[in-house]
Amino acid sequence: MQAAPSRNFLWVTLKVGGGVVLLLMLLLGGLLTYVTMEKRKYDRLTDTHDLRQRASEMGAGYLADRPNAALLIGLTQRGKRAVLGMGKVSATNAAAPDAQTLFEIGSVSKILTAVTLVQLELDGKLKLSDSLRASLPERVASVKDLEPVTLLHLATHTSGLPRLPANLDSSPANLANPYAKYRAEELHRFLASAKVNNPPGKLVDYSNVGFAVLGHVLSLKADRPYEDLVRRAVLDPLGLTNTTIRLTDGQRARLACGHSPKGEEVSGWDFDVFAPAGGFHSDATDMLAFIEANLTPTDRPVGLALAAAQRRRSVGEAGELPVGWQREVTWQGGLEIYWHNGGTGGYVCFVGFLRPQQLGVVVLSNYGDAMAGKFDVDRIGMELLKLGSKVSLD
Repeated sequence: MQAAPSRNFLWVTLKVGGGVVLLLMLLLGGLLTYVTMEKRKYDRLTDTHDLRQRASEMGAGYLADRPNAALLIGLTQRGKRAVLGMGKVSATNAAAPDAQTLFEIGSVSKILTAVTLVQLELDGKLKLSDSLRASLPERVASVKDLEPVTLLHLATHTSGLPRLPANLDSSPANLANPYAKYRAEELHRFLASAKVNNPPGKLVDYSNVGFAVLGHVLSLKADRPYEDLVRRAVLDPLGLTNTTIRLTDGQRARLACGHSPKGEEVSGWDFDVFAPAGGFHSDATDMLAFIEANLTPTDRPVGLALAAAQRRRSVGEAGELPVGWQREVTWQGGLEIYWHNGGTGGYVCFVGFLRPQQLGVVVLSNYGDAMAGKFDVDRIGMELLKLGSKVSLD
C-alpha cells in the first residue's frame, strides 16, 4: 500500500585511526555541499509563471519510461486549479485521463481513517488517549506488549506494531490480491499473538496493520461499517462523491487500468478489514477538493476534524506528530509539507500541501511502481510543492 519512502542514512563507526575519521568527514562534507546547493536552488527562484508547464514536463518524463501509463497531475494554488491528464487510460482506450478518471489511492486512505478518528473524538465518542485494549471487545484477546498502545499510537505509526501481520498469506499465489481474504477473524488472531518491534511511543515505525486495527476499532465503537463511517464523517460533508471503496458500474467504467511496474495489466486489489489502511479509490477532482479543504479548514465539524488531524501531538520519544499525515520540513526555505503517498499492485499516488502558501498537489498513476521500490511519483509531487512555493501556475 506504500508508505513514506525511507530516508537512508549512512552511519560510520570509528574503530581505528584516522582513515575512518577522514571518510566520515568526506561524507559529511558531501552532504553539507548538497544541502547548500539545494537551498540555493530554491532560494534563487523567481516567479516564472510556468508551474503548469513544469508539471507537464515532469509528467512527460515519467511517461517516457512507462508507455502504457495514465498520469494525472492536479495543482491548486491560492484558489486556482490546473488538472493535467497525460498518457492513456488503457490499451483499449487511448484517451488521456481526465479529472474524473478513477485510480486506487492505497495508503492515502489512511488520511481518511485518521480524520474520521479525530471527528469521533470531537463528537465525544472516543479519545485518542483510549487504549487499544479497552477499545476492543472482551472476546478479542491481545498480548501484554499491546497494553500500552493507544489509538494515538496507531494513528501516528508509533504503536510498535510491524508493517504487516505475521499471519498474512504471503505466498506468490496471493500477491496479486493480498488483502482480499484477510478478515476480522484473522486480525483478532494476530492481536492475540502480535509482537511489537519497539515500545509504543518510542519511534515512528510505519505500520499498515496498525491502521487496519485502528479502522476496525472505529467501526466497532461507532457500530457502523467502516466505509459508511468515513462517508458520514468526511466524504459526504466535503462532497467527495467519487472517493469510494466499492465502485458503482459507472465508476468502474472510469477506472484507469492498473499496471505492474513492468507495464503488464493487473487487476485491482480488494479489501476487507484492511480497507482503512488502503482500500479507497478516488479521482483528481475529489482529491483536489480534499486538499483545498485542508488548506482552509472551516468551522464546520469536518473542517474542525481536518484541522485537528494536522495538529501535532506529543507522542513520547517519537516527538510531536500529526495524525495520519506525514510531515516534513524541507532544507530549502523551511517549507512545512504535509503529505502522504499510496501504492497498490497497479497504482501509485501522492497528495501534499503547503498551508501557508495555499498550495496543493495531487499525482495519480496507474503503474504499481511502489511494488518495485520506485518513488518517481513522490519526487514529482515534492518537486512541484517546492517549485510552487515560488512559481505560480500561469
